[in-house]
Amino acid sequence: MSDAGNRSGGADDGEERRVRDHRHAADEGHRQIMVVPAAHVLARLGAAFRQRNENPGVSQIGATRPCRSAGGLRYAAACAALCVSILFAFAAPSAAQTARELVREGLAAKERRQYPYAIQLFDEALRRQEFAPDQRGFLLYSRGVSYEALGLRDRALGDLDAAIALLPQFPNSYIYRALIWTDRREFDRARYDLMQALRLNPDNALIYNNLGSVYEHKAELDLAIENYGTAIRLDPAYAEAFYNRARAFIAKQDYQSAVADYDRAIALQKNFADAYSNRGGVYLMQGDAEKAIADFDEAIRLRESDPIFWTNRANAYFALGRYNEAIGDFDRAQKIDPGNAAVFLGRGRVRVYADAIAAAVDDLQTAVRLRPSSPNPAIWLHIARVHQGYADRQELEANTARVTRDQWPSAVLDLYLGNVDTVRVRQIAEEGNAPQAARRLCEADFYIGEFLTHNGKTPDGRQILQTVMAKCRSADVVFSAANAELSELIQGK
Repeated sequence: MSDAGNRSGGADDGEERRVRDHRHAADEGHRQIMVVPAAHVLARLGAAFRQRNENPGVSQIGATRPCRSAGGLRYAAACAALCVSILFAFAAPSAAQTARELVREGLAAKERRQYPYAIQLFDEALRRQEFAPDQRGFLLYSRGVSYEALGLRDRALGDLDAAIALLPQFPNSYIYRALIWTDRREFDRARYDLMQALRLNPDNALIYNNLGSVYEHKAELDLAIENYGTAIRLDPAYAEAFYNRARAFIAKQDYQSAVADYDRAIALQKNFADAYSNRGGVYLMQGDAEKAIADFDEAIRLRESDPIFWTNRANAYFALGRYNEAIGDFDRAQKIDPGNAAVFLGRGRVRVYADAIAAAVDDLQTAVRLRPSSPNPAIWLHIARVHQGYADRQELEANTARVTRDQWPSAVLDLYLGNVDTVRVRQIAEEGNAPQAARRLCEADFYIGEFLTHNGKTPDGRQILQTVMAKCRSADVVFSAANAELSELIQGK
């Protein structure tokens, strides 16, 4: 749906459904930075769009990376007063008329999101050295915001550090620097900066929203929910705070509360495409694929250029056994984002069970080429080869050698190669916290059930696949795959 936020790289080759978490940074011309993640989210239940998830074998809520949106929260009064006073100082008559014009043009360019041009103008204005320290601090802040918007975060961080040194009472610099710390997963530093911003502007809903995001990344979900709740109390019309709190509720498996918050976000912001997509993901987790598809339909109607929405709906169709419709949606996603490994992996999985095994192999070989270090494409290519009746030992060994071995579910590859038994695979799956262990056990049981079914132990394999259907979430890809495997057994394929 997705956690997120995403054209970035990474081992994101299978999270097709994610939540996006929206963080904001306020300034006069670039009022919102939306991390729609994802993580996130889902990523895109999640967004630059999203950061793809490290767990490609399951559709889930994911984190996201920042993407930007015009408009947003109004300044808090203290912040606005400070900005206005600085801008008036720039406009005061003086001998530095040319420098003032550079500043005004630079701020206008930033407002129009012409960031390279804005940086050029700020560079020249700063080179003149005609401004007081607080004015210079504001210029450095503005250039830092422009660098951040272009993803040049090291340069942005340097400018924001200087801005804080010169203009320590300006909260926006701390807010932006916290976004950079969060992107770097330096969450304690992000929290410190946001607490400094709150000290300067204690009733700012935006800051509480971003603080909630930091706590969520730290897996301190109760504190995340508390801070999102404070943001909502301060600004009851803050749709993104409802949206973000829903993500935290999902992490606590409180799906009813998550749906209620998505309902509220949509009521406040009728065209909130990500909220429709994420709510659809929750419906799918609850086993209501038809309701999920209706929300994915609306998300696509609102923003048909987003490949995450198409892959989300494709997975819902897969859950219902509507393979041709699923493949059609993956086709649309692939046209929009032709280098997305998750799309090739997802479409390849569906084609395994749609009597299109040659096309499945082609898709999964592409996914392996795009993400050679991730275990999931290699696993699913082997599954496709088994269904094809192709002896792939040499190919499997070569693909396994390129996989990063300390990530789940690489142990499944060892099972295929005869290096571990099924008991050991389940033991490895149980490692980690409880939610991760539960999800991994579902995946382990699917892979073990599928392995036994195709290796002379069909009754045992069937029983384990039936356990996957009984215990695992319908939103998980392995749930749909287990259903497809059982259908093939019934049909005698």
